[in-house]
Amino acid sequence: MTKDVKAADSRLLEKAEVIARTILSQQQFYKSQEATFNQRQLLETMIGAAIWYLPQSGDLWTGAISHEALTCLATSPTPKSVKLTKDHNYPRKVAAAELLKLDWSKIENRPQEVADRYLRIYGRFNYVLPEENKKLVKYQKTHSFVSSAQSYEDAGIKLHHLSSHILKAILAGDADIAQMALSGDID
Repeated sequence: MTKDVKAADSRLLEKAEVIARTILSQQQFYKSQEATFNQRQLLETMIGAAIWYLPQSGDLWTGAISHEALTCLATSPTPKSVKLTKDHNYPRKVAAAELLKLDWSKIENRPQEVADRYLRIYGRFNYVLPEENKKLVKYQKTHSFVSSAQSYEDAGIKLHHLSSHILKAILAGDADIAQMALSGDID
């Protein structure tokens, strides 16, 4: 393991520990009758925001990009100028609600649990256009979220799966590869 990887892991665990401690300190109130709906939502927003500030890397990309984003990249004379948005596969507020409802008494290494969930689920993202990201918002609310796949289907957004090498080539301006990816002739 390189120094950079160790440092990144260390930063992730430090931040994950703060999130775990925050959840543990607020969980009893969150689950109580005393907490109002608005107070629960505020806690979910705060913890969801903390999840947003966990270290991000290209390794968290699911390999999925929207059809519209891929089309824009394929047809743009300057693909690097196409604005892509990282849409989290699992909405942060949904992740926060899940963490707040978790039985932490059964978990020995709490910071590691938060970090593992982030790396496997909460931190994963797809590339979409900004306007598609806005379309997805109403399907990713805590009360209505079923799955990422369902949210994308409900928003009418089709995803293509690519390797990071193919995406890099497309971003570098390889229109032929972009067209092949759009037609499904390459992945």
